[in-house]
Amino acid sequence: MIAHWDDVPRDADLAQAAGAVAVSLRRIELAPGEQVELPHRRTEDVLYVVAGGGDGLRAGDCVVYPVPHEAPTLRAGDEGLKALLFATPAEPPPFHPGTPEDPRAINVGDAEAAYEGEGGRWVLLARQAGAQHAGVNFGRLEAGKDGAPPHCHSADEELFVFLEGRATFELWPSPLTVLERQAERETIEVRAGHVVSRPPSTGVSHSLRAGDESASFLVYGTRRANDVCYYPRSNKIYWRGLGLIARLEPLSYDDGEPED
Repeated sequence: MIAHWDDVPRDADLAQAAGAVAVSLRRIELAPGEQVELPHRRTEDVLYVVAGGGDGLRAGDCVVYPVPHEAPTLRAGDEGLKALLFATPAEPPPFHPGTPEDPRAINVGDAEAAYEGEGGRWVLLARQAGAQHAGVNFGRLEAGKDGAPPHCHSADEELFVFLEGRATFELWPSPLTVLERQAERETIEVRAGHVVSRPPSTGVSHSLRAGDESASFLVYGTRRANDVCYYPRSNKIYWRGLGLIARLEPLSYDDGEPED
Protein backbone atom coordinates (compact mmCIF):
# COMPACT_ATOMS: atom_id res chain seq x y z
CA MET A 1 0.00 0.00 0.00
CA ILE A 2 3.03 2.29 -0.05
CA ALA A 3 5.89 3.05 -2.44
CA HIS A 4 8.42 5.84 -2.94
CA TRP A 5 9.01 7.25 -6.40
CA ASP A 6 12.80 7.08 -5.93
CA ASP A 7 12.49 3.29 -5.53
CA VAL A 8 10.24 2.66 -8.55
CA PRO A 9 11.62 2.50 -12.13
CA ARG A 10 10.85 5.64 -14.12
CA ASP A 11 8.66 3.81 -16.66
CA ALA A 12 6.73 1.84 -14.02
CA ASP A 13 3.26 2.63 -12.71
CA LEU A 14 3.60 4.28 -9.29
CA ALA A 15 0.03 3.51 -8.25
CA GLN A 16 0.34 -0.17 -9.05
CA ALA A 17 3.69 -0.29 -7.25
CA ALA A 18 1.88 1.03 -4.17
CA GLY A 19 -0.80 -1.66 -4.40
CA ALA A 20 -3.57 0.24 -6.20
CA VAL A 21 -6.38 -1.80 -7.75
CA ALA A 22 -7.89 0.39 -10.48
CA VAL A 23 -5.81 3.57 -10.46
CA SER A 24 -2.80 4.45 -12.61
CA LEU A 25 -0.09 7.03 -11.86
CA ARG A 26 2.86 7.86 -14.11
CA ARG A 27 5.74 10.17 -13.24
CA ILE A 28 6.99 12.36 -16.09
CA GLU A 29 10.38 14.10 -16.00
CA LEU A 30 11.56 16.01 -19.08
CA ALA A 31 14.83 17.86 -19.62
CA PRO A 32 14.70 21.42 -21.07
CA GLY A 33 13.36 21.24 -24.64
CA GLU A 34 12.45 17.54 -24.38
CA GLN A 35 8.97 16.38 -25.38
CA VAL A 36 6.83 13.27 -24.94
CA GLU A 37 3.46 12.13 -26.29
CA LEU A 38 1.12 11.01 -23.54
CA PRO A 39 -0.76 7.70 -23.87
CA HIS A 40 -3.89 7.75 -26.05
CA ARG A 41 -6.53 6.24 -23.78
CA ARG A 42 -10.31 6.30 -23.58
CA THR A 43 -10.12 7.45 -19.99
CA GLU A 44 -10.32 10.77 -18.20
CA ASP A 45 -6.70 11.61 -17.46
CA VAL A 46 -5.51 14.29 -15.03
CA LEU A 47 -2.04 15.88 -15.22
CA TYR A 48 -0.51 17.79 -12.31
CA VAL A 49 2.64 19.85 -12.89
CA VAL A 50 4.96 19.45 -9.91
CA ALA A 51 7.80 21.69 -11.14
CA GLY A 52 9.01 23.50 -14.25
CA GLY A 53 6.70 23.99 -17.21
CA GLY A 54 6.47 24.52 -20.95
CA ASP A 55 3.89 25.25 -23.67
CA GLY A 56 1.90 27.42 -21.27
CA LEU A 57 2.11 24.99 -18.35
CA ARG A 58 3.53 26.03 -14.98
CA ALA A 59 4.04 24.48 -11.57
CA GLY A 60 0.73 23.85 -9.81
CA ASP A 61 -1.29 23.48 -13.02
CA CYS A 62 -3.94 20.76 -13.08
CA VAL A 63 -5.00 19.69 -16.59
CA VAL A 64 -8.04 17.48 -17.19
CA TYR A 65 -8.12 15.51 -20.45
CA PRO A 66 -11.81 14.59 -20.96
CA VAL A 67 -13.31 11.50 -22.55
CA PRO A 68 -12.51 11.28 -25.41
CA HIS A 69 -9.34 13.30 -26.09
CA GLU A 70 -6.47 13.33 -28.52
CA ALA A 71 -3.05 12.09 -27.40
CA PRO A 72 -1.43 15.29 -26.06
CA THR A 73 2.26 16.15 -26.41
CA LEU A 74 4.14 17.73 -23.51
CA ARG A 75 7.11 19.99 -24.26
CA ALA A 76 9.40 21.13 -21.46
CA GLY A 77 10.51 24.74 -21.18
CA ASP A 78 13.86 26.13 -20.08
CA GLU A 79 13.49 24.71 -16.56
CA GLY A 80 12.43 21.23 -17.64
CA LEU A 81 9.15 19.66 -16.57
CA LYS A 82 8.13 17.33 -13.75
CA ALA A 83 4.54 16.12 -13.72
CA LEU A 84 2.22 13.36 -12.51
CA LEU A 85 -0.37 11.71 -14.79
CA PHE A 86 -3.37 10.08 -13.06
CA ALA A 87 -5.94 7.79 -14.71
CA THR A 88 -8.32 4.95 -14.03
CA PRO A 89 -7.55 2.01 -16.36
CA ALA A 90 -11.21 0.98 -16.54
CA GLU A 91 -13.10 2.91 -19.20
CA PRO A 92 -16.04 5.03 -17.97
CA PRO A 93 -19.49 4.58 -19.54
CA PRO A 94 -19.51 5.86 -23.14
CA PHE A 95 -22.01 8.63 -22.50
CA HIS A 96 -20.13 11.24 -24.48
CA PRO A 97 -19.94 12.62 -28.03
CA GLY A 98 -17.47 11.04 -30.40
CA THR A 99 -15.61 14.28 -31.05
CA PRO A 100 -12.44 14.69 -28.97
CA GLU A 101 -12.65 17.51 -26.42
CA ASP A 102 -9.97 20.05 -25.58
CA PRO A 103 -8.20 19.77 -22.23
CA ARG A 104 -9.14 22.16 -19.44
CA ALA A 105 -6.69 23.54 -16.89
CA ILE A 106 -6.59 25.39 -13.59
CA ASN A 107 -3.70 26.37 -11.32
CA VAL A 108 -3.75 25.44 -7.65
CA GLY A 109 -2.93 29.04 -6.75
CA ASP A 110 -5.95 30.36 -8.67
CA ALA A 111 -8.45 27.66 -7.65
CA GLU A 112 -11.13 28.25 -5.04
CA ALA A 113 -10.40 26.49 -1.76
CA ALA A 114 -13.03 24.29 -0.13
CA TYR A 115 -11.24 25.02 3.14
CA GLU A 116 -8.51 27.51 4.03
CA GLY A 117 -7.64 28.32 7.62
CA GLU A 118 -5.28 27.58 10.48
CA GLY A 119 -5.38 23.85 9.68
CA GLY A 120 -4.14 24.35 6.13
CA ARG A 121 -5.75 24.36 2.68
CA TRP A 122 -7.97 21.91 0.77
CA VAL A 123 -8.76 22.38 -2.93
CA LEU A 124 -11.07 20.25 -5.11
CA LEU A 125 -8.70 20.89 -7.98
CA ALA A 126 -9.58 18.61 -10.90
CA ARG A 127 -13.31 19.08 -10.34
CA GLN A 128 -12.89 22.81 -10.91
CA ALA A 129 -11.19 21.97 -14.22
CA GLY A 130 -14.20 19.90 -15.28
CA ALA A 131 -13.31 16.34 -14.19
CA GLN A 132 -16.34 14.07 -14.21
CA HIS A 133 -15.17 10.55 -13.39
CA ALA A 134 -12.50 11.14 -10.74
CA GLY A 135 -10.82 13.94 -8.85
CA VAL A 136 -7.40 15.21 -7.91
CA ASN A 137 -7.51 17.27 -4.71
CA PHE A 138 -4.68 19.36 -3.31
CA GLY A 139 -4.11 19.39 0.44
CA ARG A 140 -1.77 21.23 2.74
CA LEU A 141 -1.73 20.52 6.47
CA GLU A 142 0.03 22.86 8.84
CA ALA A 143 2.45 21.32 11.35
CA GLY A 144 0.69 18.93 13.75
CA LYS A 145 -2.74 19.38 12.14
CA ASP A 146 -5.12 16.57 11.15
CA GLY A 147 -6.71 16.03 7.76
CA ALA A 148 -10.11 14.47 7.10
CA PRO A 149 -11.66 12.34 9.88
CA PRO A 150 -10.73 8.63 9.79
CA HIS A 151 -12.79 6.94 7.08
CA CYS A 152 -12.87 4.11 4.54
CA HIS A 153 -14.75 3.58 1.27
CA SER A 154 -16.72 0.66 -0.09
CA ALA A 155 -16.32 1.53 -3.81
CA ASP A 156 -14.02 4.54 -4.15
CA GLU A 157 -10.26 4.10 -4.40
CA GLU A 158 -7.91 6.82 -3.14
CA LEU A 159 -4.25 7.47 -3.94
CA PHE A 160 -2.10 9.89 -1.91
CA VAL A 161 1.04 11.47 -3.38
CA PHE A 162 3.18 13.50 -0.98
CA LEU A 163 4.88 16.57 -2.42
CA GLU A 164 6.45 18.27 0.60
CA GLY A 165 7.05 17.67 4.30
CA ARG A 166 6.36 14.64 6.48
CA ALA A 167 3.16 13.16 7.88
CA THR A 168 1.75 10.15 9.72
CA PHE A 169 -0.89 7.84 8.30
CA GLU A 170 -3.04 6.17 10.92
CA LEU A 171 -4.90 3.00 9.95
CA TRP A 172 -8.04 2.11 11.91
CA PRO A 173 -9.25 -1.55 11.83
CA SER A 174 -12.86 -2.36 11.07
CA PRO A 175 -15.28 -2.73 14.02
CA LEU A 176 -15.68 -6.44 13.23
CA THR A 177 -11.93 -7.17 13.44
CA VAL A 178 -11.78 -5.20 16.70
CA LEU A 179 -14.64 -7.25 18.16
CA GLU A 180 -13.46 -10.65 16.93
CA ARG A 181 -9.65 -10.34 16.77
CA GLN A 182 -8.88 -7.33 18.99
CA ALA A 183 -7.18 -5.63 16.03
CA GLU A 184 -5.34 -2.39 16.84
CA ARG A 185 -4.49 0.79 14.96
CA GLU A 186 -1.29 1.07 12.96
CA THR A 187 0.78 4.07 11.86
CA ILE A 188 2.91 4.69 8.78
CA GLU A 189 5.41 7.54 8.46
CA VAL A 190 5.48 9.22 5.04
CA ARG A 191 7.53 11.96 3.38
CA ALA A 192 7.80 13.75 0.04
CA GLY A 193 7.82 11.21 -2.78
CA HIS A 194 5.75 8.58 -1.00
CA VAL A 195 2.67 7.19 -2.77
CA VAL A 196 0.03 5.53 -0.58
CA SER A 197 -2.90 3.60 -2.03
CA ARG A 198 -6.17 3.03 -0.22
CA PRO A 199 -8.12 0.46 -2.27
CA PRO A 200 -11.88 0.13 -1.79
CA SER A 201 -13.59 -2.43 0.45
CA THR A 202 -10.67 -3.08 2.81
CA GLY A 203 -12.65 -2.14 5.92
CA VAL A 204 -9.53 -0.32 7.13
CA SER A 205 -9.99 3.40 7.67
CA HIS A 206 -7.26 6.00 7.35
CA SER A 207 -6.46 9.43 8.71
CA LEU A 208 -3.54 11.80 8.22
CA ARG A 209 -1.59 14.16 10.49
CA ALA A 210 1.23 16.51 9.50
CA GLY A 211 4.57 16.21 11.27
CA ASP A 212 6.73 18.95 12.74
CA GLU A 213 6.44 20.93 9.50
CA SER A 214 3.61 21.47 7.05
CA ALA A 215 2.87 18.69 4.55
CA SER A 216 1.53 19.11 1.01
CA PHE A 217 -0.01 16.26 -0.98
CA LEU A 218 -2.35 15.28 -3.80
CA VAL A 219 -5.28 12.88 -3.38
CA TYR A 220 -6.64 11.13 -6.46
CA GLY A 221 -10.04 9.55 -5.89
CA THR A 222 -12.58 7.77 -8.03
CA ARG A 223 -16.11 9.09 -7.77
CA ARG A 224 -18.41 6.05 -7.70
CA ALA A 225 -22.08 6.87 -7.22
CA ASN A 226 -22.62 3.68 -5.19
CA ASP A 227 -19.86 4.42 -2.67
CA VAL A 228 -20.55 4.06 1.05
CA CYS A 229 -18.17 5.79 3.46
CA TYR A 230 -17.68 4.70 7.08
CA TYR A 231 -16.26 6.86 9.90
CA PRO A 232 -15.05 4.63 12.78
CA ARG A 233 -14.39 7.38 15.31
CA SER A 234 -17.98 8.67 15.19
CA ASN A 235 -19.55 5.43 13.90
CA LYS A 236 -21.24 7.24 11.00
CA ILE A 237 -22.10 5.79 7.60
CA TYR A 238 -22.47 8.03 4.55
CA TRP A 239 -24.47 6.77 1.55
CA ARG A 240 -23.28 9.39 -0.90
CA GLY A 241 -25.62 8.41 -3.73
CA LEU A 242 -28.59 8.83 -1.38
CA GLY A 243 -27.34 11.94 0.41
CA LEU A 244 -27.84 10.20 3.78
CA ILE A 245 -25.62 10.01 6.86
CA ALA A 246 -26.70 7.71 9.70
CA ARG A 247 -25.29 5.91 12.72
CA LEU A 248 -25.56 2.14 13.26
CA GLU A 249 -24.55 -0.19 16.09
CA PRO A 250 -21.55 -2.44 15.33
CA LEU A 251 -22.30 -6.11 16.09
CA SER A 252 -20.37 -9.34 15.88
CA TYR A 253 -21.27 -11.89 13.20
CA ASP A 254 -23.05 -14.21 15.69
CA ASP A 255 -24.87 -11.50 17.63
CA GLY A 256 -28.50 -12.47 18.21
CA GLU A 257 -28.15 -15.90 16.62
CA PRO A 258 -29.23 -19.01 18.63
CA GLU A 259 -26.30 -20.99 20.02
CA ASP A 260 -27.64 -24.31 18.69
